[in-house]
Amino acid sequence: MNPVKFVVALIGGLLVLFFVRILLLVTPVAALVQASPWWIYFVVGGIILSGYLSFKYSKEDREVEQRWIEQEGELFMEPIRKRRQNKKMVNE
Repeated sequence: MNPVKFVVALIGGLLVLFFVRILLLVTPVAALVQASPWWIYFVVGGIILSGYLSFKYSKEDREVEQRWIEQEGELFMEPIRKRRQNKKMVNE
């Protein structure tokens, strides 16, 4: 991870923590949070992490698949280009 992305992620995380803290102080959600068992937070965190990783790896998979499609397309187009060049040379 390059330094710029790291700093942006750190600032974003701090902002999220700030808003969660404000939400807990101002609204009655704090009572609900305090009444929940501790393992619920791990489950919610796991769901969020799983969604993020799923999005990340599906994006990488699409990029790899697109590169493969482009390579196969080049292999398909190369003989066609050669035939066109040969036709031009024969016609001239």
